[in-house]
Parts: sequence; C-alpha cells; structure tokens
Amino acid sequence: MSLPVRRAWCRAGRLLPGLTFGVIRLVAGPIELFPPREEPGPFLLWDSQFTLRSGAGYKENVLLAAEQRQDSALAIFGAEWLILRPPIDANSFTFFFSGDDRRYLNHAITGPGQPPATGEQVFISNAAYKRTVTEDLTLGLSLTHLYTEQVLDASEFGGDPGSVWVSGHGLIGTPTARWTLPAHFYAEVGLPVTREILKAPVSSYWEWGPKVTVGWNLRANGRIEASFAYVQRPFDTRQQADALGVPIPDTRLTTYDRRTELVWKQTWDAHRHFQTTARLFHVHRTENGEGFSDYDRFGASGTVRLDFRHWLLLGTVRWSTYDFPVQIVSVFDPVPRTREEFELEARIEYRWNDRWRNFAEFVHEQQRSNVPADDYHSHVWQVGVEHDF
Repeated sequence: MSLPVRRAWCRAGRLLPGLTFGVIRLVAGPIELFPPREEPGPFLLWDSQFTLRSGAGYKENVLLAAEQRQDSALAIFGAEWLILRPPIDANSFTFFFSGDDRRYLNHAITGPGQPPATGEQVFISNAAYKRTVTEDLTLGLSLTHLYTEQVLDASEFGGDPGSVWVSGHGLIGTPTARWTLPAHFYAEVGLPVTREILKAPVSSYWEWGPKVTVGWNLRANGRIEASFAYVQRPFDTRQQADALGVPIPDTRLTTYDRRTELVWKQTWDAHRHFQTTARLFHVHRTENGEGFSDYDRFGASGTVRLDFRHWLLLGTVRWSTYDFPVQIVSVFDPVPRTREEFELEARIEYRWNDRWRNFAEFVHEQQRSNVPADDYHSHVWQVGVEHDF
C-alpha cells in the first residue's frame, strides 16, 4: 500500500487507535438495507453494521515535535459502516467506511504565519469486488479513498528528518488475481495505482508498481505469507537534494522501493479466543538523484489478541531501524544519520451486550536519532464508548 496512504492506515491506529484494532465486527446481526429476498443457504444476501463512538483523552506531544512539545486534552468522535455480500455464489462485495475526528482542547502552534492545529482527521472508504472465475482463480478490484489531516513522518515524503503536517486526498485502485495452488498454497498478483493530492508543504505524487504474494494455509488454523512489491513514486514538485538536504534546482524527485514482507498469523484455539500475528519486513529505497532519500529499513512487529465473552484485549509492538547511506547529520557533524522507531499500542474493551461496549487505549511512540529534529516521543491515552446499530 502506498505512502502516505499506507502510513495513514498504520498511523491512524497510532493517532486514532480504534482504526488499528479493528472495530469491524458483525456482533449485532444483519440489518436489512434492501427488501428481503429468498436466497439459499444460511446467510442473508446483504449484511450491514453501523458503529458510532465517542470519548476523551490526552496527548502528550500533539505535533510529534523534538523540542517545545505541546500537550492537550482531546475529544474523539468516530463512525464506521460495513456492508458486505457474502460469497454465496461467484460474486462477493465489501464496502467499508471509517471516519475519526480528534479535537484538541488546547490548540497547538504549528509555526510562524501558520494556522494552529485544532484537531486531526482520518476518513477512509474502500469498496472491493471479487469474482470466482474458476475453482482455482479469483479476480478482484479494490477502490480506496483516503482523506487525512494529521502529523506524519516527513522522511516518507522525500527524506527530511522530523514530522510534517499532511493534508489531502489519496485515491488507490488495485486489480488482483489470486490462484489456489496444491498443498494448501496460494498466490496473488496485484497492481496498485495511487494518486496522492496533498497540500503544501508536501508534494503530491503518483505511485504504482506490482506486488506478488505467496502464502501457505497451515492445517492448524494458521497462515504464512510472503510478499514482494516494487513501487515507483514520481513527485509533482519535490526536488532532488544533496547529502545535506539542500534542494537541487531544475530537478524532480522519483523514489523506487523494493518492499519485502513475511507474515505469520495463528489462531491457537478452536473457539478463536487467542490469536497472534508476527511480521518481518524490509524496505530498500533509492532515488533518481544523489541519494538523499536512500535508505534500508528493517523492522518487526507482533500482535496478540485475547477475546472472551465480555472482554477483548489487544496489544501490538513495532520496532524498526533505518540505514541511511548518504545522509549526514550536518556539515559540522558529518556522520551518517541514524534512526530507530519503537511503538506500543494497547486496547481493552468491555462489552456490556451485543451493541454497547466501553474501551480504553494507550499508545506510546518513540523515535531515537542523532538528528535532533528526528528524536521525539509521544503518548496518547483515550477512553470512550461504542454503539452498534
């Protein structure tokens, strides 16, 4: 998935943890959006669920700043809507919308001449259609729209250290073809095409490239999956830069990613109360200029999910490190830039019944770097209530 779309999906969980931990459930039963139709099998033709949530909390470092950190109490509002048509024949369809709005009670000062940060928003819409062509082949098409207004890592938008305010729209179209192979193996090929339309100071860009996935369904309720993607990203206005980050006139920046990922998902009991996910990844990025944006990123993450009658506990830990072959700290300190990320997310839910639940969330995010602008930490605490309709 592209950046910042990919970053927004992941970072939405850090800024708005309800997204990360998936409030997509069908515990409330189906809502009939269309007139009843006689269909064979135990499912209705369409299932739907709408969820509202609200709450309050506190964020220690609103702008993810290395110095002069600003904190604020906050109010959160969100909604989700899931519509799906189960694959009772050759066709299946899923539509998902999620919107989260965080309002800061203390407005953060973003810079001279810039409006204060009063809140952050993430809105995601996704429609996915799949058709089973043969017993072994399934074709699919996914369309995604993302609107984001939040603080994100500036390195992903051209290589600069620190954080940046990102506001704009992302559009993603992804055709896929999936084959079922012998011995419980499968393979999938996709070609995502992304258009990011972003406001200054971030440059808009295109992004495209193939992704190949090979997986193995384990007999013991698990799955191992390996994927490789090649992604090209030409920026509209972003210029190439030298080792110190000084823009080079009359140039345009294009980055090239080789992304490799290995994932193991496992359910440890028949009632699906205990589930884990482990992930390893590597990103090798190069550019068409002098190499300011080049890096190798290595990382790992793990998620644990415990789901009982009334209680749900979720925890995720992520770690990654960067190797910058060209960037240096400064002309006065000409050593390679270093960077390490650590993130921790935790969520507890108590379900009063099939429609009402309370939640509490904690997010810790930290970056360590020898570049002062890239060295920061942040904490978020949130509590709230969710209701399914």
